Amino acid sequence: MVVAVVIPRFPLLIALLAARRPIDAPVALGPQPGDPQLVGLCTAAAEAQGVQPGLRVGEALARCPSLELVTPDPDGVARAGEEAAQRLEAMGASIEPLEPGAWCFASDGLERLYGGLEAVLTRARGALPVGADGRIGAAPSRFAAIQAAREAAPRRPLVVRPHEVAGFLAPLPAGRLPLDEAALTALADLGLATVGQVAALPRAAALDRFGLAGLRAWRLARGEDDRPLHPRTPPEPLEAAFAFPEAVGARAALDAAARLLVSEIAGAAAGRGRAVRVLTLRARLEDGGSWARTLTLREATADADRLAAAAIACLAEVQGPVETLIIRADASGRVAGRQLAFAEAGAGERARRAREAVRQVRSAQGDGAVLRLVELEPWSRLPERRWALVPYEASPDPARSA
Repeated sequence: MVVAVVIPRFPLLIALLAARRPIDAPVALGPQPGDPQLVGLCTAAAEAQGVQPGLRVGEALARCPSLELVTPDPDGVARAGEEAAQRLEAMGASIEPLEPGAWCFASDGLERLYGGLEAVLTRARGALPVGADGRIGAAPSRFAAIQAAREAAPRRPLVVRPHEVAGFLAPLPAGRLPLDEAALTALADLGLATVGQVAALPRAAALDRFGLAGLRAWRLARGEDDRPLHPRTPPEPLEAAFAFPEAVGARAALDAAARLLVSEIAGAAAGRGRAVRVLTLRARLEDGGSWARTLTLREATADADRLAAAAIACLAEVQGPVETLIIRADASGRVAGRQLAFAEAGAGERARRAREAVRQVRSAQGDGAVLRLVELEPWSRLPERRWALVPYEASPDPARSA
């Protein structure tokens, strides 16, 4: 079984806590400095008056004159999310982060450890922040587990057994499927409003009308989610912060502070015999908001100059005077030399390198960046029906990778 843990409106909840505003008031996330003037997540009270994420600020205020905008706090979201993730990992779960405030993990080994699925769900519920309205769902597939968590009551995990998956997914809105806006609009034009109606389509029709993404959505609608979980490697964090005496907006001052912090982090990583794989830059702004950006490095390193070059390039995105600059690094990488190999790498090593290359490309460009061609209907005369692009998975079997 796959267990999904979801905290609804997580970024909004963190911003409300920082602004000390109640969650039952008409409140929405305002735009970040320099971003388009659109509102973000909003409370149920704001939604009841017609406010929706993505509306222009003027239109949202016209619909709800009492609407209050709060400043997003991506730094707070990252910190709170990491704390929740670490509590889930403390119970032994190998988690895959989904989005801010959502995670999933396989329950197989934990069921043997704690004595059943119900005990695992109880442990997961205990790992969630108190009062966060967290939801937990369990199902045989990743997609079904996420939907179960979204449908679950706050303190009552929802378990969907294998024989219940199709019936559970059928009445859900078709908008839950991972399709872009154009495809969802096409579904609505065809009168396909539920997941069950999409599942009832012929396979060839789904592929012909919506392409590879439609075929994957069709399989998800039928409960055939074969995408494996990709648990994260628990980070070995290093953090350094610089508090300016007065808020600064000058790029030169921010660059100098970033170089100082990166040098401190690089020295600490080298002292542990480790290398930095991920850098997270955070800035506390003068107006009470924050800015955050995460960089996944192509190659783990403990070289201060390379880390500084990557970090400083992102500081141009900061809009507004900065009170505190924080750099956090995941030092879980290994320091690797650049010596040429004397002998050719074996099949196992080539497979490991291929998996690592695929992982790095996807972390930078998304899951659709590395695909492979598979044969679907060899008897068809139409190329788009004979072949399809599917996500590439580097084989863990050295014999297949040779």
